[in-house]
Amino acid sequence: MRLTILRQGHRPLQKLLLGIMKAFAGLVPGPVLVLSYRRELFGKYFADCLQEAMRQSTVWRKAEVELFAAFVSQQNQCRF
Repeated sequence: MRLTILRQGHRPLQKLLLGIMKAFAGLVPGPVLVLSYRRELFGKYFADCLQEAMRQSTVWRKAEVELFAAFVSQQNQCRF
């Protein structure tokens, strides 16, 4: 179930950017909607945690992390 607020509850600038993304990609991935809604309370801090978890690894290079994420998404049949 998708929350209506995640489709319609964004500020005007966010709506513009999401509209551009939808025009070029055909859809806006759910994680982008979640991270952009009320960013000052949740999205900014959660995005920082995700970046730290995915980018601060000393074992894997950036390209390896991206390849791993793409493989997991494909295995889960996720378009993101």
